[in-house]
Order: sequence, then C-alpha cells, then structure tokens
Amino acid sequence: MNMSEPSALTLGVLQCEGTGTLPFAEAEYCRKLCIAGRKHGIRVIVFSPLWIQWGDCTVHAFVYEKSRWERRTFPLPRLAYDRCAYSNPQQYRKTQAAIIRMKQLANVTLLGIGLRGKWDIYRSMRKDLSLSPILPPTRLFAGISSLAALLNRYHGGLFLKPHGGTHGKSTLHVRYRDNDKEKTDSISAALPGTLELRGRDDDNHPIQHSFSRPQEGFAWIEQFVGKRRFVIQPYLSLVTQEGEPFDVRVLMQKNGNGRWVLTGMAARVGQPDSVTSNLHGGGRAVSVIPFLESQFEPNHVHRLIEQLSTYSEYIPPLLEAQYGRISEIGLDYGIDRKARPWLLEVNSKPGRSVFRHTGEYEAALQSVENPILYARHVLVRYLRRVSS
Repeated sequence: MNMSEPSALTLGVLQCEGTGTLPFAEAEYCRKLCIAGRKHGIRVIVFSPLWIQWGDCTVHAFVYEKSRWERRTFPLPRLAYDRCAYSNPQQYRKTQAAIIRMKQLANVTLLGIGLRGKWDIYRSMRKDLSLSPILPPTRLFAGISSLAALLNRYHGGLFLKPHGGTHGKSTLHVRYRDNDKEKTDSISAALPGTLELRGRDDDNHPIQHSFSRPQEGFAWIEQFVGKRRFVIQPYLSLVTQEGEPFDVRVLMQKNGNGRWVLTGMAARVGQPDSVTSNLHGGGRAVSVIPFLESQFEPNHVHRLIEQLSTYSEYIPPLLEAQYGRISEIGLDYGIDRKARPWLLEVNSKPGRSVFRHTGEYEAALQSVENPILYARHVLVRYLRRVSS
C-alpha cells in the first residue's frame, strides 16, 4: 500500500497540545506507532483536537515518514486513539470539548473510551464480590473531621490520592504519632502528638512535613487538597524487604482479533523515602518473576503470578460491560509482606516503557503493535459494515 496516497485505513493519535518543535508529549511512542502502522497497512497521523479546521473537517497533523516528522493537512480519520494526558482542568475542558465536537460533527469513533476517575472505578468494581479480596477500603475525602476519624481507625495511617491523578502526583501518606506510640484513641490540637506527612506534590517532587500541632497539619492538608476530589485509603505497607515501595504493572490490550490479551507484567521499585514507585517519580523497572523470587517464598511467587494474571484477565471485560468499548488497561497491584495482592490503580491510558527498561522486548513490541492491530480490526469491520 502506498502510504503517501489517501487511505481509508487511517488512525489518528490524539495528543494534548504542547510547545516545541514537536508540540505533543509522546513523540517517541507516536513514532513507534507510525512505524508499526506502516508495517500493518495503517496510516498513523498525530494531532491535537485543538488543531482541527471545522469548516472542512481537516486537521494539520504530524506523520513520521522517511525517518523524520512532517506536518501535513489530512481529512479527519474515521478512528482516533485517545492518548491525551491533561496537565490542568482548563486543558481538559478545552480538549474534551473538541473531542466531543469531533465525534458529533465528523463522526469520528474513538478506539476506546477513557475510564472515569478512581472513585467511580472503585464503586464499579466493589459491586463484584469476587474482587473484594484485592480492593483496599476506599472513601472520598470529605473534610478534615472525617480524615481525623479515619486516622483513629487506621493506625498505620492513610493514603490520599487525587480522583483523576496520574504518575503518582499529588499523593500523600498521613500518619499520626502520639508520644512515639503507634496508636491513639483521639486526635485533637491539645494532644502532644505529631502529624507526619510525606508524598509527592503536583510536579511529582517529594514532600515531607511534620507538625507537632495536628491542627496545623490538617490545615496544610486542606490547602493541599483545595477544591480537587481525593480518595482516601488505609496506608498499606507495600514495600520490599529493604523498605522500598513497589508495585506490579500488568498491561492488558485488545489484539488484532478484538480479544483481550495480557501483553506483559513488570515490577516497579521506588526510592526508599518515596510513597510511590512510578517511573515518573524516580522509580525503576525490573523483571517481575526474579523480583518476586527475591522478596517472597517460592510457593508464594507462582500463586501471585497466577492471581495477578487471573484478576487482570477478569477486570477489563467487567469494566467494558459498564462503560463501553476499551482498547487497553494498565493495572497496578501492590503486594504486602504477607504476599497478599491489592489492586491500586486502573488506567485506560497506560504507559508501556517498563518493558523496554526490563529488556522484555517482545512485550515492548507487542505493547505498541496491539493498538495498531486492534485499530485495523475495528476499521476493517467498520468499512465492511458501511459498504455492505
């Protein structure tokens, strides 16, 4: 197929508008998608929904050909792969409005819908009793008084994370210490206790504070949360024997037949003083089986891999039945020192660089090719339907 000629088999990759020579964030991933597209007969064009010319429904998009990026004008494609990662509410509102208009005015279909925030996903999954063993108790942040009450219940502390956050940003471990004791019956400004906070700020930089007057710490938390929605969970000790936080990322994707497949899994290990293990926050990726073998008894490792695989294959169709078509999901699991897995995060716009960092090149290749193969599956079925 001559990719320089107009083609019905075109996939648009949606990116948030940025600055620079290439004004979008995932240039390397988009380059790989373009190369994989050529291999499988799909033209891949990259653009922000804000670049659309609504008069004739065209867009000034980027294509990667002959080892370089070029910008050209194309008709809007029939199918779009949404990889927009929003940095602020204003960007979200503007871009989402353009995506909605693109779908309505130009009849563009999304390869998969984006999942809602953490609280909505948790409420969806807690209805299924088979997932109860891996779901940490989760609540919406409802002010300082409820936070103090929960601290009295969970003496290991609480973990706060934004309803719509990514990459471990704006996360906070809150712990109360009463005269070096591990627990207390009540929290008030009069108690000689300490409120300890550690986490990551909006820019993913580490933060750490200690307040000898708890109410001052609560005031700081109120300012930190602001008007955003946060969820609260008990703080789980999900660390290595050396005290490093870690999790296991499992990537589930639709393949060229439209079926869910487990593309790969890898462990991510954070810094000892961090509350997260995300690569964006300074973590490192390691092969999952050798890592688990270094942390748990051999009889636990086989069971853990089996459990993670089983849960990961079960969850995507469950969410798809409630929300609509999904093309890929990243699932992040923590494992406590008793070798019990916990589901920490579900992400419908997952990264995949962990496989490159661990040297698992087949998984890295499939993680890029599966969206292309699934897009071809959708496009061929769509074209067959509209032409019949």
